[in-house]
Amino acid sequence: MARSIHPVVVGTAGHIDHGKSSLVKALTGIDPDRLKEEKLRGLTIDLGFARMKLADGRLLGLVDVPGHERFVRNMVAGSTGIDLALLIVAADDGVMPQTVEHVDILDLLQVRGGLIVMTKIDMVDELLVEVAEEEVRELVKGTVLERAEVVRVSSVTGDGIDVLRQKLERLAMSVEPRQHHGPFRMPIQRVFSLDGIGTVVTGIPLSGTVSPGAELEILPLGQRVKVRGIHAYGGKVDEAVAGHSTALSVPDAKELGVHRGMVAAEPGAFRSGDAIDVDLTLTGRAPRLEHRVPVRFHTGTVEVRGQLLLLDRDAVQPGEQFVARVELDEPVACHPGDRFLLRLQNPVVTVGGGRVLRLEHSGRYRRKELGSELLGLVSAGDRPEARLMHELEQAGPPGCPVDDLSRALGMPDEDVLKLVDELPQLELHRRAMRVFLKKHVADGETELLQSVDRMLARRPAAASIQRAALRTTRTLPQSMVDFVVDRLQEAGRVRAGQRGQILFLDRLKPLPPEQQRHFDQLVSNCDASGFRPPDLAELAAAVGLQGDALMSLLDRAQDEGLVDKVGDHYYGSRTVQAVLRAVRRNCLANGEVLDIPKLRDELDTSRKYLIPLLEHVDALGLTVLRGGVRRLLPSSDLNRQLAAGE
Repeated sequence: MARSIHPVVVGTAGHIDHGKSSLVKALTGIDPDRLKEEKLRGLTIDLGFARMKLADGRLLGLVDVPGHERFVRNMVAGSTGIDLALLIVAADDGVMPQTVEHVDILDLLQVRGGLIVMTKIDMVDELLVEVAEEEVRELVKGTVLERAEVVRVSSVTGDGIDVLRQKLERLAMSVEPRQHHGPFRMPIQRVFSLDGIGTVVTGIPLSGTVSPGAELEILPLGQRVKVRGIHAYGGKVDEAVAGHSTALSVPDAKELGVHRGMVAAEPGAFRSGDAIDVDLTLTGRAPRLEHRVPVRFHTGTVEVRGQLLLLDRDAVQPGEQFVARVELDEPVACHPGDRFLLRLQNPVVTVGGGRVLRLEHSGRYRRKELGSELLGLVSAGDRPEARLMHELEQAGPPGCPVDDLSRALGMPDEDVLKLVDELPQLELHRRAMRVFLKKHVADGETELLQSVDRMLARRPAAASIQRAALRTTRTLPQSMVDFVVDRLQEAGRVRAGQRGQILFLDRLKPLPPEQQRHFDQLVSNCDASGFRPPDLAELAAAVGLQGDALMSLLDRAQDEGLVDKVGDHYYGSRTVQAVLRAVRRNCLANGEVLDIPKLRDELDTSRKYLIPLLEHVDALGLTVLRGGVRRLLPSSDLNRQLAAGE
């Protein structure tokens, strides 16, 4: 059945024993402490989940997190998927150490709003409640909770619970739900097995939707699983949606070692890496940090150890904002724009957090150059146009495949293509699905044409070169060569030949009179020789030219389609066409098998000339030699052209 769910998730925060779980139970009637040890000790150890019914009948999800300092990693795993927070402070204790750290965490994760809940008001007088409220008001100044309303409640007597429920519902309805577009991605919070169902993974999807029967990729494992069923908020649902706390039945995951911190995502849409480029802000309570300080990196539901690499400085002070790289001990799956937290390894305290800029693999880098590059990413901000331009500036002349840009921007391919179409500074090589900056394409075209001029400098009458001869360089990579050639071809400025050459039509300018006379004489000699063509020495003697002067005109004759080189000899192109027609007639008359003696007699030529001719015909694709027998290829383009010309 379909469940009516409001796609906003609320999380608790606050010090141990300040009544978070009791409050969730008072609001929902559900005890979020699911572990036996939690119930015995009265201590929340891991994430709990409950649902609150709204006035319109829809369900609102609540995540209850641990308050003990030893379980902050579990608290963070639950907080990275929430939209709103209930900061819970006991009136008899006021602000405590984990209250402070949890406020830092909520602020660094940029939770979109929340309420401050003063609990246990039945245990103290009004004055102490006011003192506690003043303390927490001072604490949240300058944070995402600065304007949060304060609600006083008692989970024991029920005082204020209805008011809190109303205010929470009003706040939840005012928050824009998470977007369902884009590829599905869900950091995994819990993994467990159920009899008759198998492995189940739970979490809060950050984007997209998924339905039963779909395949998902488990990152960073790179393994795929099939979704057999989906549950949300106590019932079966037709699809998992961003903003719904969700349980996916994935029996295929049993042997994969799936655990909290991994990500279930649309196959191929996201990637993992062990070097995270970040825009980082230290808390005002953080200590001074130096380059390569050991840290714990938290994003989604994962915690991984690593080192903080400072790029444009050797140390940072409390409250500073800067770009950095975090090199991790193992890969994680995250995405540009994701929020993250940084905690020290020893002592284990939260020191900062911010926004993921880019996911990479660890390797060699230059600190200052990387720092400048990341500052460019920060300047680009979250605007897709600016991020796209930055990615292409960084890619340089090779450009970027559309699917790489899609992953970098967190957008579907079709949205990237639409964006490319709207930006006049960009060009798309549609055949390769690769995007370039227009200025790089213009420079690439100039460099390619200049390169052709240099290669043909000694044969100025020539107009073609082999495609493989177009040399790639740092500024003229193969992807750019392919695009420029395709653009020139579409514009009618180049033409591809049958044997891998590219003809640059702009070079086919009229020859000077003296050159034209030699050219006509050369072509006439080749035509007149018929099936017993001249070699290079014979042509040189006949025309009165040698060396580059002769080769330049021979190349030009081939470019204009008047002469064909076959082996070491030069045929008039009309003669070669006659050979092709003769080979085709011969094969058709002999069950598509070539009768060589008959062909030799028809052409009145010798083996010296015939064998190279037949190899030339094979190279053009009209025939093929197999097992000593040469056969016609009826499906070849050349055969169809010859048939059409009859």
